[in-house]
Amino acid sequence: MKTVKSLFAALLFVLCSNISQAQFRPLSPPQKRTTEVKTQTSPGLESQPTRTQPVQPATVSYFLSLAKVDIRTGNDNKEALSNVSVELAVRNTANSIFAQNNLTNEMKANSTTSIGLEKANAYTSGYSSNPLPGKYHTTATGTQAIMLSDVEKHGLALRIIYKPNFFADAWKIESVSVTLEFRDVNGNAHPSSGQKTITFPSAATFLDNFDKRVLVCIADSYFNPLSSFVTKDLATRW
Repeated sequence: MKTVKSLFAALLFVLCSNISQAQFRPLSPPQKRTTEVKTQTSPGLESQPTRTQPVQPATVSYFLSLAKVDIRTGNDNKEALSNVSVELAVRNTANSIFAQNNLTNEMKANSTTSIGLEKANAYTSGYSSNPLPGKYHTTATGTQAIMLSDVEKHGLALRIIYKPNFFADAWKIESVSVTLEFRDVNGNAHPSSGQKTITFPSAATFLDNFDKRVLVCIADSYFNPLSSFVTKDLATRW
């Protein structure tokens, strides 16, 4: 009986000890629970990126700023005092002309002569100067420029007009070429057509005071030589 009491007392002691430890154990802090919130956007309310219109480059006009003609004389020279005029214009127009009129210097046999052309307000016909129509040239506006856009539409024509000092004189031309430069108002050359040289392979001829007074050289709108021909008609221009 004494043994049973001892066991009961020991069991009661252990039970009381566990209860005491449970009462004084610190409580763990509660865990925070997070909730993922998803935001839905109604169709059509999405943020649209800012769109800007591309800036269109300003249109740049290019005009003929330099024209130079090279004439190769053959074995019959152009005598001093014999008159030569060289004129360049857009085909089928008389809006503007680059020219050098009434040259009387000798062009020696078997030599090349370079002739610089300038804007002119008259063209040669009947061995005399004829003014351009008033709408193309006035004292206030001056002579219109030869625009690259017009050349690219119509092409170019070059006239070499010969008036010998002595009726029996003649002049042998071996070849003709023209060098052109196109620039804008600020002096900037055109990106692809800044400088063009056109050589007319069929320009070799004699000029005289009879049936061959004018040599006409034609180039197309791509600066390619088309044809060359001679005529006695001084009214034949472009």
